[in-house]
Formats: sequence, C-alpha cells, structure tokens
Amino acid sequence: MKTNILCLVLALAVVLLCIQLIRMSRMNNKSKMVATQDAGQVVLDHIVSRVSVRSYQDKAVEEEKIEKMLRAGMAAPTALNKQPWHFVVVTEKALLQQIAAITPNAGMAAEAPLAIVVCGDMNKTLQGTARDFWIHDASAATENILLAAHAMGLGAVWTGTYPDMERCQAVKNLLGIPEQMIPLCTVVAGYPADSPNPKDKWKPENVSYNGFGRGQDDTVVMQQPQRKEFKAFDVRESFRVNPFIYADGDGLLLAAGDSALSNAMTIGWFNMGTLWDHKPTVTVYVRESRHTFSLMEQHPYFSVMYFNDGKVLQYMGSHSGRDGDKAAALGLHVAYTENGTPYYEEAELVLECRLLYKAPFEQKSFMTDLPKKYYAKGEANHHLYIGEVVNAMRK
Repeated sequence: MKTNILCLVLALAVVLLCIQLIRMSRMNNKSKMVATQDAGQVVLDHIVSRVSVRSYQDKAVEEEKIEKMLRAGMAAPTALNKQPWHFVVVTEKALLQQIAAITPNAGMAAEAPLAIVVCGDMNKTLQGTARDFWIHDASAATENILLAAHAMGLGAVWTGTYPDMERCQAVKNLLGIPEQMIPLCTVVAGYPADSPNPKDKWKPENVSYNGFGRGQDDTVVMQQPQRKEFKAFDVRESFRVNPFIYADGDGLLLAAGDSALSNAMTIGWFNMGTLWDHKPTVTVYVRESRHTFSLMEQHPYFSVMYFNDGKVLQYMGSHSGRDGDKAAALGLHVAYTENGTPYYEEAELVLECRLLYKAPFEQKSFMTDLPKKYYAKGEANHHLYIGEVVNAMRK
C-alpha cells in the first residue's frame, strides 16, 4: 500500500514538473518574441529619430567609433557587388577648416572633429550608363554612416559635393584624391553640442500602389499568360516566320543576365539572317540607358522571345527593371537554359543566342540624316549585338 502511494506521489511530481517546464518554455519563447519585436522597433525608432547635426562639442571621435561607421558604410547594398566606393577620413583640424572654406555647405567642418569624404571609384563601376549606379551605392553607404553615427550617440550631417565639378575638384586637390575618384559628399560628424528635434516627414500623398496615383485599394491584377510545353527546332530548316511582321507589331522581348540578376525589354529593332560560315544570327540594338544594357555587356548569351500577348510587350517596353521585377508583375516565370540564359516559360518562341560581336553605333558613319534624329537631343547611344542562334524552342 505504501509503495502504491509513493508511486502515485512520484508520478504527480513528474506531471507537475512537466507542466512547469512547459510554462517556462512558453515564457522564454514569449520573451524572445518580445525581444525581437523590441529590437525591430528600436531600429525603426532609430531611423525616424535621426537628425542633421551641425554643431559639435570640442571632443574627438574615438577610432573604434570611426571604424564602426566605416564598416556600416561598407555594409550598404551595391549593384552587382561592385562596391565602387572609397572613404577618406579627415581628423586634422587644418584640413577640416580648409574643407569648410572650399565647400560652403560644409562650413560646420571648421569646428568639427571629424569628416568622412565618400567617393566613387570609377575603376570599380559597371560599364556604359550603368556606371552611374555608383551614385546609388555611395549614397546607400552614406546613409548607413549617418545611422551608425546616430546609434553611437554622435551627430552628423550629409553635405553634397557631386555633381558640382568645381567643388569636386577642389576637394580632390585638397586631399590628393586620384583622378578616377569622384567625391560624392562629405559627412561631417562629432559629439552634438545641441539636440535638434527630428522632423515628421511622413506624407501619405507621396505614396502610390501598383502604379502612379493609385490607392491601396486600386490594385490591378493582370491575367497571367498560360504556359505550354516547348519543343526544340532547327531554325535553318523549319523557321518559316517572316521577321518583318514583328516590326509591324510591338516587337520581341530581349532578355539577358543570369539567375542572380536578369531583365527583359521590348525590342522593335532587330535583324535575322546568316553570317560567317552561314551561322544563323540575330542582331539586336540596346540603348546605353536601358537596364538590360549592362547585362548584355556582362554575359555571353542572350535570348529573344516572341509573345502573342501584346500586353506583355507593352508593359516590358514602358517599365524599367530598375524600378521593380517586371516579370513578377506580369506573372511570368523565369527559366534558364543549360548555358544559364534567362527566358520566360510563357513565351511562344525562344531563340537563345551566343554573342559573336558587339559595338556602339558610330554616328559619324551614318550615311543618311534619318538616324541622326534619334540622337539629336543627347539621347543615349545604341549598341548592336550579333548573336548566333544556338538553341531554338517553340510551343
């Protein structure tokens, strides 16, 4: 009898222990969730409470804090991970005073203990008009530096240098910055001498959804094109389409890139034929200003696609891949050939091309006045790309 009672008491104790463990586990999980939520709110509060500080205490900024600011800058997003930036740290009083003298908007540097000149390195940029992505990259790095300074109790202000070329050259001369570097801005920082209040910049009227001027409830859902199975074919034997009909419509789609980054655009200028040992070729033309241009410059293959759906071609031709994922907006599914060339599963026809030749248009070589109207107002130049058709598929 005593043994039974003892077993019952032990069993009851085990049950109570399990209940307590479960409660403790739930409390720990809840604490973790609260901690995570609190950390997220701290980040958001940190962003909206940052202010531009233009007056500083007579106190040096510690080296470890300067390094943390630089590390934050280098953690910024950068196009294709080019990291086309360089940071010149200035702590000498005489140089800070000269920065204030040659860059009027950075006059507070004369009394500051620190300035960081954020530069773009033109030897590390993308090619063509994509080169100007360095401005995005260096700007993102600058914002990270400002937020890091605020997080460590410092005050900082962003003072612009580029695109004032005289101001850029003055800063380069003062600090011995090489010719391939362009000073974008100077971050002046230090321990704040006052506490300016942050500004509430939230304005709902500055926000649109799924298209300019649309409200949150005005979303337009585009019908997704249907997908069919592709079949390979030989363009030299069974390609019976008159290429001139494409020019009469909205054109074709050109896609380039890889699984990390790809983009497509509508093309109305193209040629099909044969070249060099009767290779079947496609020639396409891409402006330097197009998002696809840098991808064409960097990859050895591209694809040309035909769609029956004119809405796809119209959307691809009127929107930039820099502003969002055009394929996702249209409900298109990206696939890749064995060579890694992107194409869309909803296309009716796909021609994969291996790049044979590329060159920019030489305007001095135009033999008529007709082409000149396309470049008369400083529009970006076109580059031509000749590709051998190495793979052909159709529905």
